[in-house]
Amino acid sequence: MLQQLNAERQGTYLTLDDGAFRASARADPGVFIADGPRPMLIDEVQRGGDDLVLAIKSAVDRDTQRGQFVLAGSTRFLSTPSLSESLPGRAGILEVWPFSEQELADSTASFLSTAFSQADELRSAGPSKYERHDYFELICRGSYPEPVAMRSQLARDEWYRTYLQAVIDTDIREMARIEESSNLGQLLQLSAANTAQEINTVKTASDLQLHRTTVTRYLNLLETVFLIRFLPAWSRNLTARTTHRPKLHVTDTGLAAHLVSVDAEGLAARVSPARGPLVESFVVNELAKQATWSPFPVRLYHWRVSRGPEVDLVAERTNGRIIGFEVKSTDAINRDDFRGLTTLRDRLGDDFVHGFVCYTGPRTLSFGDRLTAIPISALWDR
Repeated sequence: MLQQLNAERQGTYLTLDDGAFRASARADPGVFIADGPRPMLIDEVQRGGDDLVLAIKSAVDRDTQRGQFVLAGSTRFLSTPSLSESLPGRAGILEVWPFSEQELADSTASFLSTAFSQADELRSAGPSKYERHDYFELICRGSYPEPVAMRSQLARDEWYRTYLQAVIDTDIREMARIEESSNLGQLLQLSAANTAQEINTVKTASDLQLHRTTVTRYLNLLETVFLIRFLPAWSRNLTARTTHRPKLHVTDTGLAAHLVSVDAEGLAARVSPARGPLVESFVVNELAKQATWSPFPVRLYHWRVSRGPEVDLVAERTNGRIIGFEVKSTDAINRDDFRGLTTLRDRLGDDFVHGFVCYTGPRTLSFGDRLTAIPISALWDR
C-alpha cells in the first residue's frame, strides 16, 4: 500500500524489515529521516524504536507542514509500552484491516451507512445467491490477502501458522517483555475457542495457570497486533442489570478456524460448537470494517442484560441513533430470534432505527416494526 502511495506522491519509501535500513534508523534516526524527498513513507516503523519516533516528532515540530511522513506498521505502534511518544496532535491514525467482503465483491454499497439513513429500503432486497455452505467457506478462507488468493486449505493453514509465529516471536517480542511466548500462543488459541464470548480473565487465568494481570496484559498485546478486538458493553443506564464485560472477537475468522482446527465441512456438521461463534465474529468483523469508512462516526458495542435478552452488536451514532444486529448460524428464523432486538427497540423508542437478524438463509423477511431478517450476504451484496 505504501509503495503504491509512494508511486503517486514521488516521495521516499523505506521499510524497516530491511536490516540495513533498520540499523541506520536505530543508530542515527535524525539523519535517517533527513535523507530523501518528502513525503517519507516508512513501513514497519515500530521496528525503529523509540528514538526514531522522537526524531520524527522533532522534525514535525520544526516544520509543521502536514503530510511529511506516512508511518505504517503491523501493530498499533504508537500505543505500545516500549515507546515514550505517541505523537499526540501531530499524527492522524487510520487502521487498515484485512479485506472486507464488500471490497472482495467490488461493491460500493455500504450496508451500515444505508441502514442508518434508509433502513426500510433494505427490506426490498431479492433472494441471496449465497448458500449456507458458502458462508462457511468464506469464514475458513479468512480475509488476509495471501490466504484469500490461495485455493488450498492446506496452504492457508501453513500461511496462518507461519504468520502467527512471526507475530508472536517477532512483533510482540520487540515491543514488550514477555516471559514465555508459548503462553501467548495458548491464550490466542483459547481466545479463538471463545470468540464472540464475554471476556472472563479470572477463568482464563485459571485455565492457563497464569496470573490474572498477566492474562490482561497479554490480551492487550494481542489487540495491539490486531489479532483480537474488544467489543465493549453498551449501556444508557436502561437497567442496572446490564453487563459491563466486553466481548472478545478474533479479528479474522480464517485465523480463528485454523486455531480451533475446523474447516468448512466441520462447520457444516450437525454438531459444531465453533459454528455459532465463528459466524457471529464473521458478521461483527465485516460491520467493524464498514464502520471505518462510514461517512459519519459509528461506535460498536454489544448489549446483554444479566440472565436476560442480549444483542450481539449495537451500532451507535454520535446523535444517539441505534441499530442492533443479532447473528444466527441457522437458515430458518422465527420471532424468538428477535427477542433481544425487540426489548432494545421498546426501551429506546425513536432512537432505535432498526434491528436486523443476520442469518444463513436466502430471503429478506420483515418481522414487524423496525425488525428484519436478512441474509448475511446482504451486508455486502445488494
